[in-house]
Amino acid sequence: MKYCQLDRITSIDPGRQLTAERTLRAEESYLKDHFPLFPVMPGVMMLEALQQAAAWLVQVGDGFQYPIVLLCEARGVKFGDFLSPGETLEISAKMVKDDGDRATVKATASKQGRVTVSARLIMERSSSGDPAWLGTDDRVRSLVEQLFHDRFGDPAKIPRSL
Repeated sequence: MKYCQLDRITSIDPGRQLTAERTLRAEESYLKDHFPLFPVMPGVMMLEALQQAAAWLVQVGDGFQYPIVLLCEARGVKFGDFLSPGETLEISAKMVKDDGDRATVKATASKQGRVTVSARLIMERSSSGDPAWLGTDDRVRSLVEQLFHDRFGDPAKIPRSL
């Protein structure tokens, strides 16, 4: 993942709810082009922050059981405000429906109480499709869990959502 859109996870109730923060920094490379005289976080990057929060919500809720969690669909996406350097997104992802391979997550990002983006995200749990004897799923599962620990710490030590 080239652009990690979550700086920290502030609270989590595994499989139910996750909150996170993301502060936009002026030195981020894509801001040079978006836009030189009015640098703001691209809408697709704000949506990516929602997707990453939703994916981690599913992964942690499943105990990292599935190696891959993909965004299948983004419904009802609404943008409400810009995010400028120095401003912080407060991201919330809540599980709405969980049925087998698919999970529906309602996600919102806001700054200073104003919504910047919201969406209903359909996430799909998946495997690599490789034969089990290759061990691809086990390796990917382990890498994903390690990535979470490296970026955010032990899920058990993150405060629980209210």
